[in-house]
Amino acid sequence: MSDRRRNGTRDRLIRVATGLFRRRGVAGVGVGEICAGAQVTKGVFSHHFPGGKDELVVAVVDRNGADVSGQLAAFGSGDAADSVQALFRAYASAMRLKGSDFGCPVAAAVVDGAASTSPTISAANLAFDRWRVILGERLGDDDMGALVVAALEGAILLARAEKDPATLERVGDALAQLIEPATRSAG
Repeated sequence: MSDRRRNGTRDRLIRVATGLFRRRGVAGVGVGEICAGAQVTKGVFSHHFPGGKDELVVAVVDRNGADVSGQLAAFGSGDAADSVQALFRAYASAMRLKGSDFGCPVAAAVVDGAASTSPTISAANLAFDRWRVILGERLGDDDMGALVVAALEGAILLARAEKDPATLERVGDALAQLIEPATRSAG
C-alpha cells in the first residue's frame, strides 16, 4: 500500500472522528461508528491507531490544534479588536453552516472525563497554549490571549446550549469592545 493511500485513510479517520467529537463528545462516539463513517474496518482502524481510540483522540486534538493555530495566525492582520471580532464571527458562520451542535473537539476531549487521559490532556494543553500565544502576540499581552481563548470556548458552549450562533457574535463584539482600549493604550 502506498504512503499516500495509507495517510489518506488515517486522515479520513481523523476527519470523521473530528466531526463526530465536535457534535457528540468523545465518549458519545464509538470506534465502530468512526470506522463506518470512514468506510474502513476495525482492523484498518487498529493498523492506523494501534493505541486505539485514545491514540485517535490525541491525533484529533493535535490536528485541530494545528488547524486552528493556522486560522488564528490569519486573523493577525489589521486592528486587534477587529481581528478578535472576526474570529468569533467566523466561528458563528461555521456554526450556521454546519449546525448549532458544532463544537470544539479539543474542548470535547478535555471536558469528557472518559477521554481525559494524560496524553489527551497534554495534547489539549499544547493546542490551547499555542492559541493563547498566537493571540497574545497579536494583542500584545499573553493574558489577553488567554482571555480570548477562554471567551471563545465559553461562547461556543453557550451558543450550542442556546442553539444560537449569534451568541458567539455578541460575545465577540463585547470582547472586542474591552480589548480595543487595552490594545490602544499598550500600543
